[in-house]
Amino acid sequence: MRPLFLLCACMGVTLQFFSMLLSLAGVAIETVSVLWIPLGMIAVLIGFPIYAVVLRSSLFYGLFDLALSPKKKLPLGHFFTTLAAFAVSASAWCLLRLLLVAGPARLGYKAHYGPLVTWWVSLDDVFSPCKLVTSIGPPLALAAWFVLFAVLVSAHQGCSPIRASLGVLAGLGVDVLCGVGVLLTAVWLHSSSAAQAAPESLTSIHDPLWRLGRGYIGYWPDHAFAVIAAVVTMLFYAALGIIGRLQLGKQHTIPALIGPLMAVLVLGWWGAAAQFFLDGWHIPLLLVVALWGIINGLIPFSDHTYPMMKRSEIRPPAPYGTLIAGGRTSAIVVASAGGGIQAAAWTAKVLEELHTLHGPAFDRSLSLISSISGGSMGSAVYVNWIAQGAESSGLPVPFEAASDSSLDEVSWGLAWPDLLRLFFPLPTSIMIDRALAMERAWVGNSSAITDGAQRQLTGAISDWNEKTASGAIPALIMNSTMVETGGPLLLGTSRVAGQRSGASSKWMDGDALHVKGRHGHSKHDIPAVRGARLSATFPFVSPTARPAGAVQQPHMVDGGFYDNYGMATLTEWLDQALEEQEAETHAKNIVPQVARVLVIEINGFPPPEADRLSPNKTRGGWVKQIVAPLLALANVRTAGQISHRDIELSLLRQKWSARGIDIARANFELSEKDAPLSWHLMPSQIQKIAEGWKHPDTKMVEAQKAVADFLGPVI
Repeated sequence: MRPLFLLCACMGVTLQFFSMLLSLAGVAIETVSVLWIPLGMIAVLIGFPIYAVVLRSSLFYGLFDLALSPKKKLPLGHFFTTLAAFAVSASAWCLLRLLLVAGPARLGYKAHYGPLVTWWVSLDDVFSPCKLVTSIGPPLALAAWFVLFAVLVSAHQGCSPIRASLGVLAGLGVDVLCGVGVLLTAVWLHSSSAAQAAPESLTSIHDPLWRLGRGYIGYWPDHAFAVIAAVVTMLFYAALGIIGRLQLGKQHTIPALIGPLMAVLVLGWWGAAAQFFLDGWHIPLLLVVALWGIINGLIPFSDHTYPMMKRSEIRPPAPYGTLIAGGRTSAIVVASAGGGIQAAAWTAKVLEELHTLHGPAFDRSLSLISSISGGSMGSAVYVNWIAQGAESSGLPVPFEAASDSSLDEVSWGLAWPDLLRLFFPLPTSIMIDRALAMERAWVGNSSAITDGAQRQLTGAISDWNEKTASGAIPALIMNSTMVETGGPLLLGTSRVAGQRSGASSKWMDGDALHVKGRHGHSKHDIPAVRGARLSATFPFVSPTARPAGAVQQPHMVDGGFYDNYGMATLTEWLDQALEEQEAETHAKNIVPQVARVLVIEINGFPPPEADRLSPNKTRGGWVKQIVAPLLALANVRTAGQISHRDIELSLLRQKWSARGIDIARANFELSEKDAPLSWHLMPSQIQKIAEGWKHPDTKMVEAQKAVADFLGPVI
């Protein structure tokens, strides 16, 4: 909540600053009020880098990390980002001039401009140096300012600043050529024959486009020039979208930083055109946007869905069968917490290191992984790696696959298919959305070509049921949350009886949800990568989605809404497994097969500091009164889940300790606080996570020793 609040505040201050400058320049307040869209576009170019880079926003800082292309180390990311920044700045500059010229006529008041603004809007000679400089110079400066921060961040992460600067300079050179080319198209618009003959001929045509009222008639060259500029930038937008679609899942695609720029570009052109049209009748643009939002929600196919696939005929084993699979006499169960890509990378790192240190002893004992959000992605990558043969599979090691970025694909999905879905929900419903684009990235990051076949995460979750039942791989349960009920959805390879307690009455698993037909006879499943994605449906990064064609169609959000630590499912599953074992041993009068259990907690973030409050935090005024309930909800969610996690595990240990079952605990907690809240890790952040395993912290040493002590007698 706080990062978004600070971002809005930063953009608002920048926008207000430009409004004050225009007022001081003599622009009438009526005109300033209609310039908020182009001014907002300029504010994004100026204020967004300041917020993201200078203030080190954990949510947006990684956007400015533009790596060099592996092919000859070309700065393609800096080049295309420069083109995108210029497209936005030039569009904003064009809209600003058009609204200054035609805005007063449209709103029905006399323009009152200062000398400087009057001189600028009256420039008509396309070939004059003043026209060229005032039309191209400011947009170039804005674009250069924006990409300067990308050069600085990239250089800080080891990217060559010289090569990055060359990419920016090349982009600025192309920008100049494009700007001059678009300006030259205005020659015929302002020629004597066109300027005099066109209005007379056009006014005689009863075309509604020329009967829109004041602000259009008499300003047709300016509007035509804006249309030409819009078409050019929209072609650039379309070209980048096609390139990004073709590059999904590959090593390099459209840089993530271009996505927000293209979204600003599209919304700026369409928003300014709609506002100018509506201002003639004094209809607020925001009212129309709100009405369209209601209509859009009622249009079929406007919702996000995910497809299903054929389910394996082998049913997932019950908890007790999974617990003793492969002849286990001691079991390790893992709760992997959520937290975006940092949680994914840390989960993969811990599991990979434990596999390397203890080998078959750890693999035989690992019985269950209950994962949430980013932890689900890291866990799925690890289980797939083990299922394919680990080191002999030829796949990237789990830590490498989990720490690889997928932010480019998410940004592409936001700025292209999902943005177009806002305007054209029906035709764009068949397009891949940002969630499916993210899945492509995860598959590409974790796959490799071995023995002529590509081994990856696209197989159904149920395809792992057989190996889980045999003990070859651990059971994996990826937890999501259902919007309509607030209960968890368990997507995995072992069953959990969710009706065991009142708190679990609304639990559901994938086997119960993914069915088709009037009576639910047609059983379906989803790929493992989709299960991880549904568990990691972080708000706004990936959309809430429902199963297409299923009998029940609840929407899924991040599993962290219900339990961000994976402990609720783990304790429920483990308690059920031990209850089944106890019933089995009593019936046959035998000794329990599994008498020792180790619960491993993997947390990619340190817990909140209990003493972080200070007296100066109590001030805030009326703004604090507005945001305080939302902040309290967010903080209570974290504090409450930590409390429930500890209580649930403590009660479970007490219960089974009295029955002769020893449940030990090991907590692998990463101490890195400055964590990214997106799906991108910079090289320095990857290094810190890798070093976290070797951190001399007492808790880390104790956790590693706990695992070693637990596995010692098993070897």
